[in-house]
Amino acid sequence: MKTLPLFIFGLAAIAQWAVPLAQIRAHEQTLAQGTLIKLKCAAPDPYDPLRGRFLAVRPEQRDATLPEGMKVERGMHVFATLTTGADGLATITHVSLTPPASGDFIRLKTGYVYDRKATIQWPFDRFYINEKLAPEADKWFAENIRGTKGIIAEVRVLDGHAVLADLSLDGRPFREILKERVK
Repeated sequence: MKTLPLFIFGLAAIAQWAVPLAQIRAHEQTLAQGTLIKLKCAAPDPYDPLRGRFLAVRPEQRDATLPEGMKVERGMHVFATLTTGADGLATITHVSLTPPASGDFIRLKTGYVYDRKATIQWPFDRFYINEKLAPEADKWFAENIRGTKGIIAEVRVLDGHAVLADLSLDGRPFREILKERVK
C-alpha cells in the first residue's frame, strides 16, 4: 500500500522531464535533419516592448486555397505542402487534413475561413536575438523589410515540424550582417 504513492510520484517525476526533453529533441532534430526552405517575409507589426527582444517574422503568404469540398473551421490544424519556386522561395501549393505521403510539409493552424480560402498561422513568428544586439537588429530589419529583395526566413522542415533557423538578405545570413553593422 505504501509503494503505490511512491510509484505514482516516480511516474509524475519522469513525465515532468520526458515531455520537455521530447520537445527539445524534436526541435533539434528538425534543425539538424530538416529540409531548408525559404519564405519571403512581410513587414511586421510595430515593435512591442512587453514581449522582450525579438524580431517579428511574418511570412508573406498569409492564406491558402482549400481543395474543393474540404471542410475546415477556424482553429483546425491542417497540413500544407510546400513547393520551392524558380526564385528559391517556397509557397503553399496544397492543403490537406492528413500529412502528405511525400514532399516537404508543415502543420499549420487555420484562422478565418472564407469561400475556399483560409488564413493561416505559421508555427513561428519570432526570431529571438541577443539583448545587446537588438537595437541594431531592429534598425536593420526595419530598413530592409520593405525593400524590393525583402528579408528571407530560412526555415528547417521535417515531418510537419518547422523551426526558424535564420534570416537572410540577398543570400547573406542575418548574424553575419549584424556583426558587420555592430563593428
